[in-house]
Amino acid sequence: MLRESEGSMAYDYKRFFDEIDVLRDITTMPGEAKWRTAAPPREGERHQILLYLGCNVFRTSHMIRTISAIFDGLGLDYLAVGGPTYCCGIVHHQHGDTAASGGMADNTLKLFERYQPEEVVMWCPSCIYFYDEVRHAKLPYKVSHAAEFLVSKLPEIQITQKLDATVALHYHNVSEARRREGLAGRQLLEAVPGLRYVEVEPDPRFGRSCAPAVQEQLGLGVWNDMARDEVDRARAAGADTLATIYHGCQRYMCVFEAERPITIEHYLTVFGRALGLEFEDRFKKFRLWQDPERVLEETTPCQRANNVDAARARAAVMENFGPLSSSPDAETSPPS
Repeated sequence: MLRESEGSMAYDYKRFFDEIDVLRDITTMPGEAKWRTAAPPREGERHQILLYLGCNVFRTSHMIRTISAIFDGLGLDYLAVGGPTYCCGIVHHQHGDTAASGGMADNTLKLFERYQPEEVVMWCPSCIYFYDEVRHAKLPYKVSHAAEFLVSKLPEIQITQKLDATVALHYHNVSEARRREGLAGRQLLEAVPGLRYVEVEPDPRFGRSCAPAVQEQLGLGVWNDMARDEVDRARAAGADTLATIYHGCQRYMCVFEAERPITIEHYLTVFGRALGLEFEDRFKKFRLWQDPERVLEETTPCQRANNVDAARARAAVMENFGPLSSSPDAETSPPS
């Protein structure tokens, strides 16, 4: 929602972050939440590794549960942090609020310092892009993308299941960082016994991640045609599964399961399955239902357990889980 302020149109940041909170709380029971959204104590709290989630992944919290379970299995000294308190500031940057975005980015880095990490594992491509390519942040610890970090740990990861699947990877290749992350995703998939990987060349028009800004720039019809073309090329190559590299990609691509005989899952869902891990993609399930009333009924236990206001829950569900024929609202959809 946009509102008019002093003669100009201002972005409704409160609505943006509130919707993330509601989707998190209607899809995740309290006992399933293994992350911190509050600031660390001022006296500090040391952890070897910070898993930096960003904000938007909370819409698809099964991904956080998957990577947390992998980290737990590795016995890592880590802490997962994210949400508005740890916001990188890219949403404000994209809407011209550069002073606010810079302040938020700097504040988050100060919070990181309290943990004295040896390494920060970043989940969100938008956070990585903002710190590396916009802010050019010089950090005193090692930084890696989640997929790259997991590849470095492959010798220690116990893969226990053989998967009979043919998988293509939807990834982005418009920069060196995105190509590295895509390669890491591919390496994880190729490490799964029984899995057959098939390459599908990404369309560079998708940009650095699947995002409403790209849909708005290209036109939703063009973007949808690009997505369908990639799904069809994956199927033509023999794939029964299209694995998505980023959380935004999964949210925007999963809808094509409704019209194509292919499974669309995040790459860590596929990889995690080979480790005996399975966390339901409730966002995809609800999106494909196309039935807000059914979603509201299904999520009632989560709503009650997390004390979610019924009106806020209804608004978020109507916005995100209505008929697939509805065009996404480019003004309120997330950037990643």
